[in-house]
Amino acid sequence: MDGKRRGRAEQYATEAQIQQAIVNYLQALGWYVIVTDAGEAARASRQRHRQGRMRPGTPDLVALKDGRGVLFEVKRARGRLTERQRAEHELARRCGVPVLVARSVEDVERFLEEAGR
Repeated sequence: MDGKRRGRAEQYATEAQIQQAIVNYLQALGWYVIVTDAGEAARASRQRHRQGRMRPGTPDLVALKDGRGVLFEVKRARGRLTERQRAEHELARRCGVPVLVARSVEDVERFLEEAGR
């Protein structure tokens, strides 16, 4: 499939479909991937947040390989970050952990190539 068609297909893909494609890609490269289910945490946030649990805004994926970690926030082509997500991403970056907002497998591929991972 050419890039133009793939771009259109991704534009209409659900966030869950994009996330699964990214998980499959990373695992094929030997990354250990944890799906945080942070969206569930956000929906459950109407209840009182318990210390030590996944916080709303936590990136969707944690990927680990060779002693390194990367956090991925998966969004559709026009998806936007919430304020909570921005705050969590900033906290992770201050801790030295890279965070990528990924809208496609190609975004992840490009990020890993540029980061030399």
